[in-house]
Amino acid sequence: MTKDTAQTIVNTMEKIRKPDGFKSEILIVLPDHILMEASSHPLVRPLYVTDTGYFPRALHHYRERPEGSEAVIVIFCMEGEGWYRLGSGRAQPVGQGQAIVIPARTSHAYGSSEEHPWSIYWWHFKGEQTEAFFEGFGLGPNPGHEPVHESGHGPEAEEATTHVSGSDEWNNIGVGAPGTSDSGDLTEPPSRPVKTAAASLSVTLPPDKARQLTELFQEGYALLEQGYTLNHIIYVSQLAHHLAAILRLCRLQPQDGIFRHSQHDITQTVRYMMDRLEGTVTLKQLAAQARVSVPHFTQRFKEATGYSPIDYYLRLKIQLACRHLDLTGQSVKEISHRLGFQDPYYFSRLFKKIMGKSPSEYRGTRKG
Repeated sequence: MTKDTAQTIVNTMEKIRKPDGFKSEILIVLPDHILMEASSHPLVRPLYVTDTGYFPRALHHYRERPEGSEAVIVIFCMEGEGWYRLGSGRAQPVGQGQAIVIPARTSHAYGSSEEHPWSIYWWHFKGEQTEAFFEGFGLGPNPGHEPVHESGHGPEAEEATTHVSGSDEWNNIGVGAPGTSDSGDLTEPPSRPVKTAAASLSVTLPPDKARQLTELFQEGYALLEQGYTLNHIIYVSQLAHHLAAILRLCRLQPQDGIFRHSQHDITQTVRYMMDRLEGTVTLKQLAAQARVSVPHFTQRFKEATGYSPIDYYLRLKIQLACRHLDLTGQSVKEISHRLGFQDPYYFSRLFKKIMGKSPSEYRGTRKG
């Protein structure tokens, strides 16, 4: 192939690249003056939609913004394939069921596959709390810091974990014994989950969440079609909150295997825990059912939930204890034994650490 021929092909590709204009596409761009007024409302100010649309089978779709966008851009690939690139980095693939979040003011490009054109729903978001809503997708405070383990509760410490029942295990379950430092205090949970060194901009959605995302788009689009009233914008802003929450949850609990090279995901692990709340489990058992090593399991689980596996398991036990206290007349001792704690005094201390009050005080609190 000659240089002239190659240049001709490049020129042709440049001409057929399309930012929009696809058959059956729909889109809405809210007027600036309306957004300026609406965005001062306290229910709109944290997060709101400025542009939204749907491009079906968008062959030749291509966008490049060297200076980035003032808005955070979310693209959900309903079917087909595409790609995205940030700055001068390498192009990353996007497939069916995946969503990408492109940070504001970040040079980027994205486009559809020529062989399998994507069909995409997309949104542009602004607001005072946009970074918080999409934290972890390359946004938010301290993005991309290395995982930090609580003192004495890293993978190496937890590998020695034994059954989580009885006061003898207090120092082995990542809870922190009386008199120790606050680093292991379960009453002070992390403000956000620990993140890996490179925050991902994409997430795979399970079918039910993908369906919710398309329904949110359709509901918001239909309402804005009826007029850009303040009440409509407030409502769509709340839909945006829901959308961001779905993406956050799916990022933290991915369905394509949080434990790499295994068929397991975080949801299956939590179900495994919940099926054994009236018994005991060990860290080795949890890692074995996830088909990964103990250190890898511990790190991945904590990245996803913000808690070590045994801490999380104990919290599930205490949640169940609360239901027994609320709905039955069983004594604290009976409940502790039912949930696998041989020492009711240890159970009471753990309950107070997690719930902030003793089991008896909790039972005496008016609810509902």
